[in-house]
This record gives sequence, C-alpha cells and structure tokens, in this order.
Amino acid sequence: MQAERRYLEERFVKTGPSRPCPICGKNDWCGFNSRIASCMRVSEGAFKEVLLGNDQVAYLHRLEPGRITLPAITEDCSMPEAQTAPVEVRDRVYRDFLRLLCLYPRHEQDLLRRGLTEWEIRENGYVSVPEAEAPWSVCRRLIRIGRDPAGIPGFYKARGSRGGTFWTFDRLPGYFIPVRDEKGRIQALQRRMDDARGGRYRLFSGRQTRGGCSCGTPAHVAGPAEIKDRRVWITEGPLKADVAARYLGAVVVGALSASAWAPVVPAVLETGAGEAVLAYDRDRETNPGVARAFEMLKAELRRLGLVVYRAVWNEGKGIDDALAAGREVQVVCNH
Repeated sequence: MQAERRYLEERFVKTGPSRPCPICGKNDWCGFNSRIASCMRVSEGAFKEVLLGNDQVAYLHRLEPGRITLPAITEDCSMPEAQTAPVEVRDRVYRDFLRLLCLYPRHEQDLLRRGLTEWEIRENGYVSVPEAEAPWSVCRRLIRIGRDPAGIPGFYKARGSRGGTFWTFDRLPGYFIPVRDEKGRIQALQRRMDDARGGRYRLFSGRQTRGGCSCGTPAHVAGPAEIKDRRVWITEGPLKADVAARYLGAVVVGALSASAWAPVVPAVLETGAGEAVLAYDRDRETNPGVARAFEMLKAELRRLGLVVYRAVWNEGKGIDDALAAGREVQVVCNH
C-alpha cells in the first residue's frame, strides 16, 4: 500500500503524439507516470476509479516495471513554480488582460443562447481566447501597460530559440469566464473550450514547471443587478451561476465542479445568508460522485447553522437551462 501511495503521488505527465497512453493507445486526455496510467477511456482491468475536478472519471491501471521509460516523461524543471499572487494583484492583471482581447461572434451567440443579454455579456467580462494573435504577443502588450504575469495563474514561461525566456499561455480555442469572489474581484479564469475532448471547462492555470502557478479551485460568486431573493443559491460552474443570478435575482455561488464543494462553504458564509438553496445539476440522480458531493455540501452547511433547501425542476440538466427556458423551479425542504 505504501508503494502504491508513493506512485500515486508521483507526478503524472499528459499524453501526447510522442507518448500515447499505455492503456488505450490514444495521445490525448490521459496521463501516466512510471508505474500507473490514468486512462480516461478503458475501465476494464483498472484497480481504482478517481473522480476528477471536471467530474470525469479516470481509471487507474498498474504498469509493469520498466514498461515506461522515464526520460520520455521528463520535463525541463529549471524554471521554478511561481508563488500565486494575492487576489488584488490577480484581479488587476486579469482585468487588463481581458481588455486586450475581444469576444468572437460564435462565442457571443453561445452566451446569448444561454439567456444572457448583450449588456450582461459585456459586464461579466467574457472574451475569446485569441486565435489571430500569438499568446506571447498578448503577454508583451500586457507587460507594456505595466502588468507582470508572474504569479498569475495561466501564464508561464517558454524558452526562446536563441536563448532566454518569454511569457505566454495556452490558446486552445474557447472563451474565458471570470471567476469572481464575493467582492467581485477576478481571482481566476475558467475557459469554455470549443473542443470538449478532455473536458468542456478547463481552468486557466498550472504549468508550474515552467514558472507558472495554480489557482486552486475557488468558488465563483455571481450577484444580480437587483437582489430580490435573500437566500444564497449554489450550483455547478461559474457560467451557470451568472445565468442563474440574472433570472433569480439572488446571489448564486458556483462550484468549479460538483466535487470542488469545499471552497463553496466560505463563499456562502461571506454572503451572510441564513438560508441556502442547492441547485446542483439533475445528473446527481444518476451520478454517484455528484450525489456524494451534494450530500457532503448539504451536511456541512447544516452543521454551520444554515437552513438548506433543494431546487427542483423537470427538464434541462442545469438550473440555468431551466430558468432560461422559462420552466418552473420549485424550492423544497431538503431532508
């Protein structure tokens, strides 16, 4: 058991064209280290299942000693991990970073389809991951206006062909969703990906071995233009929370995923509300991982003295879908 725990703690590397998954043979979505493969496709033969932060299930397989050559998964670790900047600094840098970008029509149409108005889309700060301009060029413009990417999750350093390093970021197509705290400060960015393989929603974070840093799994706090409901609502995802806050007239806290419920608790307490309405996606009825997270969050809120209710609707996976479609949402006692 100690050996297995040691290998689980060993850093996993993502698959790629030159290092396919040892289990399914694909070059995306999975990961592995010297003795364990985390395969997202093949469950047969796995010794353990793990629920990831994006609510996907990874199947852990033991690998025979010597099957994986360690040099193939060794990365340049000469650039140490940066210390994550305070939220005040992240907020300033992210705001100026987002101002340098624009929202592509296809992404604006997706947001309008979800029930947001053009004004709300601008106010919430959604912008597209740039496709026409290189990431390093955007970083250079950010630095020119006095913002340092160091300690800001999502940015990392790359080595130049003639030596030296420069700031950059991943630009897989999609759009950015600001993740705000109870004061409206942008503490992190989430991306809604155009290509859902590997997860529809991904954090703008990581690359610690290249001078980057992690943002953790902070909860998002969405506030309406006018508060009509003093209860705090809780759902899954920052974008769902933004949409729900608009229709409910209530503060809505969005967990980054069902399993990332712990950061929700202090965010809820900061609102000062005495009642909470849990509005997790309806797949909690069929997904054991989501159901388990739901129950744990409910128990913790009750332990802290909040009255907890549950939102119920008949169609649509998420509370945002139901509200945007004009369906009735009932609030019931949650025993």
